[in-house]
Parts: sequence; structure tokens; C-alpha cells
Amino acid sequence: MSPTSAAPSPQLDVIAVGAHPDDVEIGCGGTLAKLVEQGYRVGIVDLTDGEPTPLSPGPEVRMAEAAQAAEILGIAPRITLDFTNRRLFDSFEARVELAKVFRRFRPRLVLSLGDRTPMASPDHWQAMQITEGAVFYSRLTKWDDQFDNLPPHTINSLLYYSL
Repeated sequence: MSPTSAAPSPQLDVIAVGAHPDDVEIGCGGTLAKLVEQGYRVGIVDLTDGEPTPLSPGPEVRMAEAAQAAEILGIAPRITLDFTNRRLFDSFEARVELAKVFRRFRPRLVLSLGDRTPMASPDHWQAMQITEGAVFYSRLTKWDDQFDNLPPHTINSLLYYSL
């Protein structure tokens, strides 16, 4: 799926954001499955494809596993942005790309990684900062040219999950 487009898409109630495919499933997959079961429309955004990673046969397998996990959880859409694993940093560009997704799908709730993960990937901490920035950027007015002219959207709640 294309990460962004100029037209809004059907509204989602919840978007969960992770640095890599599997972060969301590990951190809040059960919660997302329960929300879907209760009738909420839920999406996932992975900021990177998670590759390279130890014990993975490659990006094709990882993307297939992510798609299968989303299907099992009842999640649609699942979007992978084009940032680089192991080089994920909070930046203006990253915040804008994620804010475009928020503007396009207009969630009421965003779930984000919630803290540092010592002895694990520093991408997790960066993902939290990117997500917090994108929640703010999503609602900014008079800056439509930065967001493919998607209308501003205010997200009601930001909650955190941990790994």
C-alpha cells in the first residue's frame, strides 16, 4: 500500500505505530485484536521494514509475516513507511510522513512505543519521538503544502505500549 495519497481514506478509530514489523504485535497485539473484535477499525504503521535483522531470511519473508499477522488480528490497513532500519531518527521528514498517514486515516487514538528499550534497538525510542511529533503535526493548520494538502486532523488520544 502506498504510504500517502492526496485523498483521505476511510477513517480508522485506532492506528498503532511501531519501528519495525512485530513491534506492535509484541507490544499491543492482544489489545488490537480485542478492539477489532469490539468493532473498531484499526490500522498499523511500521516505520521501517525491519531489515536487516538477525534470524530473518529477508525482507520478503518479513513482509509476508507482517501481512499474515495483520490478517490474523483483523487489521487493515498495514502500512510500511520507507525509513531505514537501524538508521531511524526523529526528523522533520519522518514526522511529516507519519502525520500524512494520520491526516489520511483520521484516527481518534494513536498507540505508540512508550519508552527506551535498553539492550534492544534504539529505533524504538526514535519511533516514540517521531510518533509524538506526528500527532502534533497532524493538527497543524496553514501548512497544507507540507502534507500533500490533506486536511489537518486532531487526534484525541495518544497512549503508549511497552516491549
